[in-house]
Amino acid sequence: MAQYPFTSLRDWIEFLEEKDLLVRNNVEVDLNGEIAAISRKICATDSKAVIHNNVRGYPGWKIYSDGLTTRARQAMALGMPEQGLLQTLEKKLVAAQKGMKPKLVKTGPCKEVKIDGKDFDLTKLPVPFTGEFESPPYITAGISNVKDPDTGWQNTGIRRFQLKDKNKTCNLMLPLMHEGVIFSKWIEKKKPCPIAIVIGADPLYYLCSQMPAPDQMDEQDYWGVFAGQPLEVVKCETSDIVVPANAEIVIEGLIDPEKRVFEGPFSEFPGFYSGCNYLPMVDIQVVTTRKDPYYQYLYMGAPPTEGHRMGDLMFEIELYRQTRVNVPELTDVGIMSSWSFTTAASIKKSARQKRPGLAKKAGMAMKFTQAGQIVKNLFIVDDDVNVHNIDEVLWAFCVKFQPGRDITIVTDTMGVNLDPSEQWMGGALGFNQPGHSSFAIYDCTEKMPPYDEGYKRGRALPPKEMMDKVLANWEKYGF
Repeated sequence: MAQYPFTSLRDWIEFLEEKDLLVRNNVEVDLNGEIAAISRKICATDSKAVIHNNVRGYPGWKIYSDGLTTRARQAMALGMPEQGLLQTLEKKLVAAQKGMKPKLVKTGPCKEVKIDGKDFDLTKLPVPFTGEFESPPYITAGISNVKDPDTGWQNTGIRRFQLKDKNKTCNLMLPLMHEGVIFSKWIEKKKPCPIAIVIGADPLYYLCSQMPAPDQMDEQDYWGVFAGQPLEVVKCETSDIVVPANAEIVIEGLIDPEKRVFEGPFSEFPGFYSGCNYLPMVDIQVVTTRKDPYYQYLYMGAPPTEGHRMGDLMFEIELYRQTRVNVPELTDVGIMSSWSFTTAASIKKSARQKRPGLAKKAGMAMKFTQAGQIVKNLFIVDDDVNVHNIDEVLWAFCVKFQPGRDITIVTDTMGVNLDPSEQWMGGALGFNQPGHSSFAIYDCTEKMPPYDEGYKRGRALPPKEMMDKVLANWEKYGF
């Protein structure tokens, strides 16, 4: 029986199947939107993960997706209880002080098959179309790995890769993201940047790749902190980049420091298509795979998506951890939509009542963390509000917020140029310009005297002991 920590995608699939959390679909499916539509439906209904065994035009290939669409399955992937997940993860990170470096091994299953780049054909991979207007399609679950040429720092993160030729793709590297910072150093040196793209790996590796890590911190190092043992990695064939030994597919390439190729549109995380731009080209040098590899797919576009659900959890962890360094009164963080564009955070009511201005301090502290750069709307609530329940957050907003008194707006802040509400950079400037945004704090906490009269009579709820009894007996009632 597969158990935590899961060291490969196959271990995770075995575990999901044992728990009846995975569907093996044998009905023929089309790459042209059908797989994307199934994935979106899975996420919208919190359904099971899926493996498609019958992909039109690609006999023998199996496509896996949606193992991490629910918070319950994310907790399983992390080997932790769902209740208090953020707090448990923060304690692990604080106790570790720093990450746990991966363990380098000589070889691994990811090297069972080796294909030279000139003989490789990207179109032989079963790459689904995600958005209606994409052409060609994108590898969406590709985890990019690049290394700083000066310090050896390796950055790991999920990126989009549009198929451009049989052995060429391209990569979106935003200038203020770590990958973009690293690539700029290779450009200065006028040398191609080595890259390794991992498709298909254990669930913890995918979650860690979404961490908004501090500078010089490799996201792979979080794996060992959470798992309690180092991630086993192998060195790439063409560079000193390291990747999971049990990965399904590893594409090794070189990013040209000068050559750009036309790319777009892509169904990006804000829920709209990106523009068309000229992005750095990746020349594929070699591909290594397991025998009969799984192709992992990640739906991205208008939420809900598996991509959003994964990013939400990992951003919540880092927003919580990084903000508590300066505001220990922070009790929880919940991302409401679009990868932390709109976020809710709770603070201790007892502390806030003794320290006027704590809500604003918490909001400003969160915005100026590494993880908080793209937070645009932040709702601050008391700790008796569940920030993971949008109904409760909206209720607090409705009855504890006054627009003329309880909003703080900060202009000229860092944003992300994938946000369609920002000033459009367009094709003329492309993605080589930083995002430019603003930031709002909505103080949805109970107000201090003399504005607290309406709250003194208490919240209108059934008796707590009865609510606890109902929770304990819910299944007995027949629900």
